[in-house]
Amino acid sequence: MPVYSWPRPLYRPDEGLLGEPNVKESTYARREGGTVVCTLCHRKCRLSHGAVGACGMRFNLGGRLYTAAYGLLTAAESRPMEIKPLYHFYPGTSALTISSWGCNFPCAWCQNWHISKRAIPRGVYVPPEKVVEWALENGDSGVNISFNEPTLLAEYAEDLFKLATARGLHASINTNGYLTEEAVERLAAAGMAAMNVDLKGGRGTYRRWLAADLDKLLNTARRAKSLGVHVEFTYLVIPGVNDGEAEEVLEAAASFGRETPLHITAYHPAHMFTNPPTPPDLVDALWRRARRELDFVYVGNIPGHPGQHTYCPNCGYPVIKRAGDRAVKIELSGGKCPRCGRELPIVGRPGRYGRLYRSFI
Repeated sequence: MPVYSWPRPLYRPDEGLLGEPNVKESTYARREGGTVVCTLCHRKCRLSHGAVGACGMRFNLGGRLYTAAYGLLTAAESRPMEIKPLYHFYPGTSALTISSWGCNFPCAWCQNWHISKRAIPRGVYVPPEKVVEWALENGDSGVNISFNEPTLLAEYAEDLFKLATARGLHASINTNGYLTEEAVERLAAAGMAAMNVDLKGGRGTYRRWLAADLDKLLNTARRAKSLGVHVEFTYLVIPGVNDGEAEEVLEAAASFGRETPLHITAYHPAHMFTNPPTPPDLVDALWRRARRELDFVYVGNIPGHPGQHTYCPNCGYPVIKRAGDRAVKIELSGGKCPRCGRELPIVGRPGRYGRLYRSFI
């Protein structure tokens, strides 16, 4: 039977929260009768007075929707774009990466369960301009929201991305992709230039394990791409959950075009899940299969696999070589393969890493 693990709200909405700097009225809301509907993600939680949304960080108080996550950070550290993974977006650079509490998905295998499965309305509040200052001081080329679901920080992300892009920083998120088209439009307008979107399996996995709809996620990702947002997908292969839906995942990724990067990643037991790790041979077989449909397929969590590198789809030359979570050799000549001249779909110039893994809070 599927195991659901929703975030636990460790608070009760009351007037006392309204004085906190991280508690703000949300602009992703509409009133319907005596309830408030949250329009931030496709769950569209309908909340009565005092009720908390599925994510654990949004609540109705007096007929108004509030977020308790604005600027409430659980992590802020410099990390390479390759670890996200965003292989085709400013390779060889790093982003000041932040997170908050909670999540709108009940994944029982979550690697970051210590923050995604808890919802706490108090902690370290950091204004968006401070994150920008940290990124510039640290030598990072951008800002990124990751670890827990970045959708929960949407209002904060809009403010942060506007400030960051005005200072020449790139902006990106790592997401489960369940934000609404409205949310992705607003984030893109604020400066979001890239998304890594989890493809957690086929439609069966989304129904059984996540109480969600894969097609809604794909529609949002298509809207993001139509707005010029760079999109990469990650497929975490979990034995006994979604390993039998690889063809459906591949079909979904391929519908975005042959040049769409797909990361096929090995699972390791975490949180409430004890299924055995993904066999490397299975990941390798899926990598080889996917390369018949997509030009850029990558392998994650299997050190030393040749699927870590970027190969020119025309001549096969390794234009970007990686070791672990770093790009160690980048050979691009004006965005083209140095051997055959084929233009490669890489967004942004390669650069230098900041002081990686430096923690700010």
